[in-house]
Amino acid sequence: MKNQIYGEFAHHYDLLGWNRFAGICALRLANFVKLRGTGRESVLDLACGTGELEYRLRRTAMSFVGVDISHQMLKEARRKNPGGRFVHGDIASVRLNRKFDIVTCFFDSLNHLSGLTEIKKAFKTTRLHLRDGGFFIFDMLTESGLAGWESVEIRRGPEFYVTVNGHHDAEKARAEVKIEGFVLAAKGRYRRFKQTVAERAYPFEVISDSLSGAGFKKIAVSSFNSDEPIEKTSRWFFVVS
Repeated sequence: MKNQIYGEFAHHYDLLGWNRFAGICALRLANFVKLRGTGRESVLDLACGTGELEYRLRRTAMSFVGVDISHQMLKEARRKNPGGRFVHGDIASVRLNRKFDIVTCFFDSLNHLSGLTEIKKAFKTTRLHLRDGGFFIFDMLTESGLAGWESVEIRRGPEFYVTVNGHHDAEKARAEVKIEGFVLAAKGRYRRFKQTVAERAYPFEVISDSLSGAGFKKIAVSSFNSDEPIEKTSRWFFVVS
């Protein structure tokens, strides 16, 4: 699913700040439950990563099951959430034989999938795990969002030095970022790591039709960032049922 991500990089994922987005999503999910739920919802978190969503909401009455294709990500998730349930699996094909009140899939994880066929499979997998009246909540990067990957960035901290080199292919609606750096390890030594991440973007009509084809009847979408008009947004925020 995710171009063989994430391996050793998973151990550095939170340190380098990639868990911050999950914190934003945790707040949005908590607010959504306050408005539309009971506060005791069962949640299936697809592409759960290091379990940051579960960690941020651990003191709520919600119950979570996390799924990720990376064994290393799941190792970090279990370390952060003792007693939590985390399952190794592909979000396009996993089968847990139970239904949930809410299914989530955050941080453009669906953009990681290899193509539209996998997107459609993931939507059908989600529908199979969602109870009647439940909600599927997720975000996706738009073509505009992927275009923003065309950049070079350097990140520094007391424990790391990282370069992030991104490239955007407008013709293929695809972007790739290469992450390389050094992280402080044992005995004051630094460990080198490399990671490549690739994503694809799709027109809204394609995503909407794919959701309808999977059996979803109500599709609500907004700009993830309130200061961006929906017509030009870099990231969609979906709530479907």
